[in-house]
Amino acid sequence: MTLALNIDKTLRERRRINRLLDFLKRDDLTGEQMERIGRRLQKSGKRALKPLVRKLWREQNGTALYRYTCMLDFFDASAWMDQLIQITLQRKDLEEDGKLALLDVLHDSGVDVTAPPFASMTGYGSPTLEGFVADCLSDGERGLVRFVDSFLDVADEFRERMIQSLSDTASAEAAALLEILLSFEKEEVVRTAILALGRTRSGYALDVLTRAKARFEGEQADLIRRSIRRLSFTGIREPLELPHAFQQPLPFHEVYAGPVDFYGSRTLWFSWRIDEHAYAAMLILTGETDGMLNAISYRMKDDKEYGHILKDVAGGEMLSPVEHDYALAALRDALHRSREAGFYLPPDFYVDMRLFRPDVLKPEAYVPRFKLTHLENIVEMIPGYVATSNDLLDEPGLEGWVLTEASLYDVADRFMALEAESSSDTMPPEVLEKEIARCCEELIVPRRADIIKRLLLTADYLQQIEGDERAVQKTLATALSLVGGFLPDCRHPFIRRLLLDSVDAARQTLAEGYDPRLEEGFEDDDYDD
Repeated sequence: MTLALNIDKTLRERRRINRLLDFLKRDDLTGEQMERIGRRLQKSGKRALKPLVRKLWREQNGTALYRYTCMLDFFDASAWMDQLIQITLQRKDLEEDGKLALLDVLHDSGVDVTAPPFASMTGYGSPTLEGFVADCLSDGERGLVRFVDSFLDVADEFRERMIQSLSDTASAEAAALLEILLSFEKEEVVRTAILALGRTRSGYALDVLTRAKARFEGEQADLIRRSIRRLSFTGIREPLELPHAFQQPLPFHEVYAGPVDFYGSRTLWFSWRIDEHAYAAMLILTGETDGMLNAISYRMKDDKEYGHILKDVAGGEMLSPVEHDYALAALRDALHRSREAGFYLPPDFYVDMRLFRPDVLKPEAYVPRFKLTHLENIVEMIPGYVATSNDLLDEPGLEGWVLTEASLYDVADRFMALEAESSSDTMPPEVLEKEIARCCEELIVPRRADIIKRLLLTADYLQQIEGDERAVQKTLATALSLVGGFLPDCRHPFIRRLLLDSVDAARQTLAEGYDPRLEEGFEDDDYDD
């Protein structure tokens, strides 16, 4: 009887990975050598990550530990972040340099290492959760954002303790934070915040609850009424208005919006005048799928600072003035998509959403509507507009539309290789047409519906900024032509230019020595968590 032998073909690779990791402990290691090691580990994907994490659990030498943490940059953070947090919290045997190496990586990845449970390790901030809350309450607007940022990251048990600390404090700042939590997505958090306000013995809490009555209905409205009665039993019957620093809804000063890019992202700008001299503003990045991606709050002391910041932001994000209703509709759409996807909102938005009237922030999907003048005879106009639709990519609403995913750089490599094979250094026409057809099949067909939708949103944007009427109609006609298959994609002037512009941009990036494909992690189903 012959027994089949199971040959471990990965043994050689595992040994190579371990040799690379051991090489990182050499005293004479250069930065260039570390970079090469990182690239080689990256090529092994998650098979290299498991032994790397094992080294982080066991290594004592601070220098070696630092070098191992540098290797994490070559892998997707989602694959190692939870492990690194556990290593940092559980390893009590490390010297100062080893602890700092781990904390530095967490800090660079966006973790607040000045907050518990890391604060006691850094020597900065309070080592207790209650002390951290007190630090936030004494740090003005920045402290409110810091509190919310940490609140989003901690487990439910810590959230309850943070809310309890606010209730015990009974200050204006604590009441303001509890009011912010009333806008949270999770009903249990809202319920806990309402109950905490009922236990907060201050007129500020009564002010927050009184104003909140109009925002809620059903069980939560009943809970607010009971919390108000509870305060009255403790002698709190007169509300104290929150200080001016915790602004309530204000009229807009200026509202701007940017165009929708090829991937469905756009930027919104809302600003308010908060007193005779100062301004508040919020810059919001939204995505077609994930909703609200980021928000940045600004405080500007006078007209000069406001004008300087707006000029920089508007130039970088290609913002144009728009009607308030249009920008708010785009914002409500982002809130709707965030809620549908189950995503929390950015910390800055939670803190400064009080500047908006609550009734304008009800999540709602947005559907563009067009003027009759733009729709009249549009079907008959499709052939004429499509013939010059490549010019659309020069319009303000579509300028900068390019594909940027890694697969496009493979296309750029193919184009350069085919040109190199040609005696004239240019691709033969028949080869070019074949490549364009292939690109359409791989890159355009799978996302045709998305392109149509974003063209419609762009046409809507152009009409909102009172752009050229022909540009609005041409954008609409181009979208409709893609719906009806008016032309094969490879012959459509808009699609052809979109692809060729994207390939040119990728080639330029490669010529400058940068290859985004090297930044991407490698997936590997063989990795055993």
